[in-house]
Amino acid sequence: MKQRPIPAMLVLLALPWLLSAPTQAADRAVLANQHAVGANAAGNDMHSRLYQTVMQYVQSQTQGYPGKVNIEIQPLDTRIRIAECAVMEGFTVQGARLWGKTHIGVRCLQSDTKPWTLYVQADVQVWGEYAVTGLPVSQGAALQTTDVVMQTGDLSKLPAGIITDVALLAGKQATLNLPLGTVLRPELLKSVPVIMQGQTVQLNSRGDGFVITADGTAMQTANVGQVVDVKVSSGQIIKGVAQSSGKVDVRF
Repeated sequence: MKQRPIPAMLVLLALPWLLSAPTQAADRAVLANQHAVGANAAGNDMHSRLYQTVMQYVQSQTQGYPGKVNIEIQPLDTRIRIAECAVMEGFTVQGARLWGKTHIGVRCLQSDTKPWTLYVQADVQVWGEYAVTGLPVSQGAALQTTDVVMQTGDLSKLPAGIITDVALLAGKQATLNLPLGTVLRPELLKSVPVIMQGQTVQLNSRGDGFVITADGTAMQTANVGQVVDVKVSSGQIIKGVAQSSGKVDVRF
């Protein structure tokens, strides 16, 4: 059966609809894409603010650390949506330490929706100097400045309580044999008395622009940095601080 041709008038009437249908679909796709981009941008902005809050919190809490602090924050999954929040604050769980690998909390304090709390992983590195033995030190031997060298590294990866100030080694001796390269910690050392009870010691009285020297008798045994009573010839008892040299400093 021979098909009848479509009247030209019907083609002309349908043409505007045929042309507009793809355009309307494209417009809907563009609008949907714009909405997704906008939502993603908002989410990324909240992620950025979250990281800034964590960074500011850690920086404020580590100002007194013995070295340069480097903070590495583990990024959250970009698919995690964070509700808008006007005010956020960082915190740590009670007892947690901002040292090495740890978790840092961020809580929302002001939001149009329900307040929230998130935790992020962070690595708080503390780069500084620490004392190690530059020579083998025998048990019972007093540490000399020539026995010790300072090395630089991430203190958070080393044992707790390492010595970072060589001045703390004054008047110390090894409690056991210390091989070359031993990282020095307080438990490896013990204080050596620098003043013995009954010993004659020199008192140095220091003030603004003057130093007065006198001899006296130590009333007790003392290590470096300890307060010791010294009896002078007049019978007066004067308190001072024991020095590594065996002298006693009195400050006014």
